Amino acid sequence: TLVQSSQLRTYSVHSGTSCLVQCVALFTALSEDRVKATDRFAFINMVDLTFIARATDGLILVETWNESSKNESSQYKNQAKQILKKMDRAPPRGAIETTNATFYYLVEDGVCYMTLCQKNFPKKLSFAYLEDLHRAFLEELKKEFGTSSNVDYRSHIDTIEKPYYFIKFDRTIQQKKREYSDTRSSRNEAMAKLNNSLGDVKAIMSKNIEDVLTRGENLEDVGKKAQDLRTQSELFKNQAKKLNLHALLKAYGPIAVIVLVFLIFIIWRFVL
Repeated sequence: TLVQSSQLRTYSVHSGTSCLVQCVALFTALSEDRVKATDRFAFINMVDLTFIARATDGLILVETWNESSKNESSQYKNQAKQILKKMDRAPPRGAIETTNATFYYLVEDGVCYMTLCQKNFPKKLSFAYLEDLHRAFLEELKKEFGTSSNVDYRSHIDTIEKPYYFIKFDRTIQQKKREYSDTRSSRNEAMAKLNNSLGDVKAIMSKNIEDVLTRGENLEDVGKKAQDLRTQSELFKNQAKKLNLHALLKAYGPIAVIVLVFLIFIIWRFVL
């Protein structure tokens, strides 16, 4: 009986230990799945909206959005269209923050590239995505208008009258978005883009969506303020030069006049 009782206790211990190990393994697996799911949620659909528009008047050349967030995108699309109409003379790069997402934009050669990303999407990676779009769109312009040396792509953009002229470029945008989405093959590439990007995004001006839309603050005003600062800086430099010249004349002017009078006297006395 004692032997059977000892064997029973030993079996119970082993059985309990095995059950505990299985529970720990199951909990670990569930935790890993949850982390992967959370991590995937953090990177999937990070680029919700993308617009390419003419910077002078906001004429949309092409746009794309995620079908899964189509209903939520309608409000952001309206905001984006209002922002795009205010991009003339705006700073070349900027970020406009909303409650749950951020608009990032890049203006190059009269074309504005804008995307809407979730809050936790890296700013540097957002601009890497826009720069990729810019390079790809330049190739699209070459296909559309030719590659001769005298082709002015900006003038062609300025003469476009109807919106969505480059609607076929949507496929390229979708491809770029997939490169920055959470897949095993492309996430490493996206992270490489993040690490290899040399652009400094710390100094990029961020504005609140309410400041830009509700309070009527135009992005053009931001550009004007920057231009005014540059103008004032130039004026300050010019005034500093004038002050330095005035100080030199005040210090050495009398001596120069005396030397000049003496030279004139010498020439008149001994030469003439």
